[in-house]
Amino acid sequence: MNIHDLSQYIVAIIAEFAKRYQLTDQQAARYLNRYHAIEMCQKHYGFMHTQSFESNIEYLSVYCQRMGGQL
Repeated sequence: MNIHDLSQYIVAIIAEFAKRYQLTDQQAARYLNRYHAIEMCQKHYGFMHTQSFESNIEYLSVYCQRMGGQL
């Protein structure tokens, strides 16, 4: 795994999640971090980066809700 590619992917996921839920990038990053979604993205990057951002954002939303998130 290339750390540069992973970093760019995480930044892009945060930005897309922020757009979807009308949050700032900082708010989205805090939310995703709070519910361990960023850690999950790092762990499953090999699979996730082959999927569409739309489906990954949907998956992250469900994941965060399962972890107690309210968005």
